[in-house]
Amino acid sequence: MRSYRFARRSFLAGIGGAFGLKVLLQDLEAMAQGATSPPRFLLTHWPVGTLRKRYLPNGSGSTYTISPILKPFEDAGLRNDMTIFYGFFDRLNCPGGGGHEAGTPFTTTCANAPGTRQNGGEADDGVAGGPSFDQIFLKHVPELQRPGAGYANAIADARVDSKETSTQCLSYGYTTRSIASAVPGGNIVEHTPLLPTLSPAKLYAELFSGFMPGGNIPANQEAAIKALRLRKSVLDFSMSELAALKQLAPGAEAGKIDIHADAIRKVEQQLSDQIASGGDAGQCMLPTKPADSLTGKTGSKFDYGSEETSIADDEIHEQVGKAHAAIILAAFQCDIIRVATLQWSPGTNHVSFKGMFPSDPKKIFMHHPLSHRQPFLSSSASSGDPPAGGEARDIYEFLCNVQTWYNQKMADILVAFKNAQDAFGGSILDYTCIPYVTEVADSAHSRGPKPALLFGGTKLGMKHGTFINQERPQSDLYVTVAQAYLKTNDPMSVLRDENFARSNPGTKPIPGLWEPPA
Repeated sequence: MRSYRFARRSFLAGIGGAFGLKVLLQDLEAMAQGATSPPRFLLTHWPVGTLRKRYLPNGSGSTYTISPILKPFEDAGLRNDMTIFYGFFDRLNCPGGGGHEAGTPFTTTCANAPGTRQNGGEADDGVAGGPSFDQIFLKHVPELQRPGAGYANAIADARVDSKETSTQCLSYGYTTRSIASAVPGGNIVEHTPLLPTLSPAKLYAELFSGFMPGGNIPANQEAAIKALRLRKSVLDFSMSELAALKQLAPGAEAGKIDIHADAIRKVEQQLSDQIASGGDAGQCMLPTKPADSLTGKTGSKFDYGSEETSIADDEIHEQVGKAHAAIILAAFQCDIIRVATLQWSPGTNHVSFKGMFPSDPKKIFMHHPLSHRQPFLSSSASSGDPPAGGEARDIYEFLCNVQTWYNQKMADILVAFKNAQDAFGGSILDYTCIPYVTEVADSAHSRGPKPALLFGGTKLGMKHGTFINQERPQSDLYVTVAQAYLKTNDPMSVLRDENFARSNPGTKPIPGLWEPPA
């Protein structure tokens, strides 16, 4: 009989450049040796903050009553998969940085920044003073690392006000570079933006080109079946090892060995069924490539004073965002990457929505520009009571409706993650921590108190089902998540030398949201 090592070498030689089948074999081998689903991280973002009175749930802790803006998540059955936050502050410094323009890198890096870049447009385009938390986790958590780049960044619409990079980028690397600044002048050093991909078809190509050349063709099906058979040979060998171990081990340990053997038999049966059905190896299926024509828009616009438009973006915006999410989900299932970011649109977006303006549902308005129309902007409506009536009330309701729209689409995505399984049989959502953040507290550009939500990661030890209204630095959110990846309630012992730690002295995990999984 051929050795497993020889069979494995022959298999790898036969699949050529199909790196997806190599990943599949590695995962199957890990499963045969008792490994479970790996951790994952997805950083997500919605634009323009919130409307405080419509966002805040009634009550606190686990007995809260959901608010109108957040209702889509509860309606989707996600209450026990999420924690609602209010009260985050960015007490950080970026000379010359705008509300959204400094706020976006503040939100994902939690680090002070040296100023703004000279971009040929407005002078408020804030740079990043440290790496973002997706990259921090990728550096410090070996289980999140994969071959190649190891991550993906996506955005559903990239239109901005005036050539700014800051509002259309969530991810920043450890690499730094010197750039010309608008403020304070001269050159400053920024952490390099890891710009997102706008086209779902391009994101698909970046992640899946070479994964399984030719797609679901007979040759690839046969290769998948070979991988399954190789995994079964590992299990067969494990059973023989267990039988030998049972002869050597103390009699009191026989029950434990039998339990392990039963688990192997169940996996063997699952493999036999998969082989008989033609090689459906776990839950990794090559997704359908999105149409090249499906993409978000880009460029600079300055529509303030003329916020009404004739073309609505919301249908395409939803399709692009969900296409990106589906590709990221498939890449998680196929274990190509374990880290990603997904941004709906910049805080300075020009995405237009129809049917959101109460007094005239036929009108189409751009999201961020309308939030700056007077007299709404100078009122306290974002953080206080809704306007009594008139156009200001229409704008208030429009902004509430748009955020609810984003939350509904995000809830749809999260349900897909919850229902999807990886090759190890685990729910993608259960093994993925998904912060959902925004760059400002409200349309008046306040740095706080800011809202945020955290989804998933229950199998990593995250505890959900509560509403927490406390003033804290934004970095506390990520440090709370870090416990799940670093497997310690003292993550700062590992992260203390990061830039965010110097910018937020005293940052620490939020109590009660993580405990080591059983």
